[in-house]
Amino acid sequence: MSLHTVEPETATGETAALFTATHRVLGVVPNLARVMANSPAVLKGYLGAVTTLSAEGTLPAEVRESIALLVAQENGSDYCLSVHAFRGTRTTGLSAAGATGARRGEADDPRAAAVLELAASAVRDRGAVADGRLAAARRAGLTDGQIVEVIAHVALNVFTNYLATAARAEVDWPLVRHTDWTKTPPIRSAPRSRRTTGSTTKATTLPASVHVSPLQQVSAADALAWHQVVAASTAHDLPGVPVPDPERIHAQLARPALGSHRLMWLATAADGVPVGVAALRVFTSPGQDHLAELELHVSPAHRRLGAGSRLLSAALAACRAENRRSLIATTAADGPGEAFGGRRGFRRALALTHLVLRLDGTDGADGPDLLRIADAEHPGYRLTGWTGTIPDGLATAFAAAKSAMNDMPMGDVDFGSVAWDTDRVRAMARVVADRGDTLLTVAAVHDSGSLAGYTEIVIPRGAPPRVQQYDTAVVPEHRGHGLGLWVKAAMVKRLRAEHPGVVEIETDNADDNVHMLAVNHRLGFRSYRRTCELQLDLDAPAG
Repeated sequence: MSLHTVEPETATGETAALFTATHRVLGVVPNLARVMANSPAVLKGYLGAVTTLSAEGTLPAEVRESIALLVAQENGSDYCLSVHAFRGTRTTGLSAAGATGARRGEADDPRAAAVLELAASAVRDRGAVADGRLAAARRAGLTDGQIVEVIAHVALNVFTNYLATAARAEVDWPLVRHTDWTKTPPIRSAPRSRRTTGSTTKATTLPASVHVSPLQQVSAADALAWHQVVAASTAHDLPGVPVPDPERIHAQLARPALGSHRLMWLATAADGVPVGVAALRVFTSPGQDHLAELELHVSPAHRRLGAGSRLLSAALAACRAENRRSLIATTAADGPGEAFGGRRGFRRALALTHLVLRLDGTDGADGPDLLRIADAEHPGYRLTGWTGTIPDGLATAFAAAKSAMNDMPMGDVDFGSVAWDTDRVRAMARVVADRGDTLLTVAAVHDSGSLAGYTEIVIPRGAPPRVQQYDTAVVPEHRGHGLGLWVKAAMVKRLRAEHPGVVEIETDNADDNVHMLAVNHRLGFRSYRRTCELQLDLDAPAG
């Protein structure tokens, strides 16, 4: 059921005056404006925003139209795509190839490309633009005022997209469908590693075909190709997120993971250039032998050309050969990976918030406050810690505490359960050490000798400034005593004392894990990005 449209021929008073102003601004009175006229205040506000941004804003007309095309494509708004494809190519000098590129978030001009990357982040992440993306925009020459203008244009276009969709507005422009954008070969921005300020480079050549090959053993050259794809994919989808170096990737791929085996594929273009990678972790431990986990990356410049689909097909075939029931994958929330998965039958099963704590105290808990938490007395408990493998005297107690992770909130993910024993906790430490990383643990031990809670940090090889939080858990019968906050504060104190080069800790929490989120916020962690766990139920058609 569509919304009513107000016809110019029958409009009176303020509405008639607004239609006159609409014609002056747009050259026509389109159907969407006739829908807005149901509320003269809405039409008046919209015209005022468009007129002011056009007359007094600093973004060129072709850039404004490029933003509109990008946002309409992201939101699947055929009405607004049709409007801005017409206006962009007929009134601002945007070429047909440029309009197609804008829909992909690409432009030949580095400054315009930076605008589109910022706009894409704003619409995909619902305004939660990462620090790295803002920094990239500034490096490209955008002022903070222009960044604000970009966000304003995104918001204005989201409004028109939503209204046109909700109103079922009839398209009264030359029709452009959001599903037909792969029919016209797009322009390509220069790769990030080759782009230079103040100049442009020749557009990259699209591959004629994509070839997917399984990797039986990962060589140093394979790891370098893998790194090339992951770095490009991460910079595009998760700006500011560190990427492991080729040596660490090689160590991760070449060594077995705990309780699983790994299958890998590399996708290359006809000229041999790596364009995509996929790794499938097939769990083998009892309680998880129904499960596989997928990591899939495609270089942004080679997306929508079949590489992702072929890699996924190879992984699905392997899942079925291994009699897997569930396939899970982690991706940026509301990003291209989630959209790709959604079209192929994956559903969001868990939402995750990623948080970062700066150890200089600028994000929250200052030094004295954190020391008070770490040094506080907890009658009946004492702190201990170790590096690498668990000491023999605590191994049995630690395995029991590890099993407490099985009640961690996991949304709707069919993750199964893990049975921990002393052999498994020692094997986990060996896996971390074998790839060159350092595992730190701080634990709270009860007077009875049981291990009541613990937290783990992994320092990646090469001692980078950001480290990764691994498990934090408190055994159920010891909850309610502040032990989670205690061990995490003690870990921060330990990092400051033993690893002064560490600047940040990154962690993630399920949105429904409210207790641990509260602990992290108390320590000063700040949210900086969101991901989600997607799940494909392999008993059902893959779509």
